[in-house]
Amino acid sequence: MTSNPPHLLHPLFDTARNLIDRNCELADYPSLTGFLDSCPNGAIEDWEKAARFLIDYSASSGTYSRFRGEIQRFLLFLWREQGRSLQSCNEEDINAYMRFLKSPPSHWVAGNPANAFKTQDGVRVNRAQWRPFFSSGVAGMRQATLDAATRALSVFFRTMVARGYLDRSPMANARRSEQKASRTRLEDEDADVLAPRFTDEQWKYIKETLLLAAEEDDKYERHLFIVITMKSLYLRVSELAPQTNELTNETYYPTMGAFRQRVVGGVRYWHLKVLGKGNKVRYIPLPSGYLWYLKRFRRWRALPPLPERGEQVPMIPRRHGGGQIGKRAIENLVKEAFLLAADRLEKNGQMEEAREMHQICDRTHYLRHTGASMDIEAGRPIRHVSEDLGHSSVAFTEAIYVSASSTARYKTGLGRQI
Repeated sequence: MTSNPPHLLHPLFDTARNLIDRNCELADYPSLTGFLDSCPNGAIEDWEKAARFLIDYSASSGTYSRFRGEIQRFLLFLWREQGRSLQSCNEEDINAYMRFLKSPPSHWVAGNPANAFKTQDGVRVNRAQWRPFFSSGVAGMRQATLDAATRALSVFFRTMVARGYLDRSPMANARRSEQKASRTRLEDEDADVLAPRFTDEQWKYIKETLLLAAEEDDKYERHLFIVITMKSLYLRVSELAPQTNELTNETYYPTMGAFRQRVVGGVRYWHLKVLGKGNKVRYIPLPSGYLWYLKRFRRWRALPPLPERGEQVPMIPRRHGGGQIGKRAIENLVKEAFLLAADRLEKNGQMEEAREMHQICDRTHYLRHTGASMDIEAGRPIRHVSEDLGHSSVAFTEAIYVSASSTARYKTGLGRQI
């Protein structure tokens, strides 16, 4: 099988809002139309059927995005690598695709995710830097990723059969063994890629550095609150920033009113209401130690010690003036926090730790992964961690995070006699 060069790769599906606005028609997509014309016979009809399938899931942006990614990658593989259309697809194509997912060619992979389309001269055209995969998504293909691809394709083909486009699903006779990740690659080479995290020492330095910085200059109070909140509550940057629902165009602004109390088992607890991926709401219990940081941040803002029900003040205000800061501003504050810790590590002679901290200063997801990993290692039930992370299943969480047994194995391995 000969892989095709990068210029023969093209995104297939726009955002749900753009597809709906254009009624799943190609008239406003000249570059996509040209690409489909270069694909095997039947590709345009395949695209139309797949676009209609995706629109069925447009009510949830998260679900739509997951299906779009999986179906898009598969169709590109089928057309470009196998030279087939959906109507000629068989189980061997599925088997080949599962092998392909475990090690896609480098020109299928971008260093960072990029938007697929842009508006140019009134029409939608592809972005040249877009690729079907991005590097952190393929470095160590985990079982959960292959499972997600299998589930998405199973639903897709079942729908194509139900709608009369296909006579049968090629998934039925595909080999299950091809849908398994390589344990050697997963565990031995890329285990830390699945949930990259700070070491305990690095996290200690980050926290101590921010506390010291905030004591010297209160402009660092926001840095401290954001970092502690993201790590302790396993948050993504987007979950602390305003979010716009691309289907309704409504914008959600995080406020202090998202901190609420609830009585469970006769005891009153604090939790945070979070709007996550796919506009899914979850409630994350606050650790008792977190309340000290919440009260500190509110005291700096001249607010009562704890939030009141329905409080509408922004969760994280702009430095000067009112209003909630956005995602990019939060990312910049986290980066500044990491660089402060890196500088302190360097001053204390810990050059290797400082060098690593500088390298990962823009990787905000380390906080979410560090919080979850540390709690699992401390004995918190993985089901509870999974729910607070917003994962769809415990199995998915287990596939990503290093277990306590792995930690014990490395500790006992370190102490062996030579």
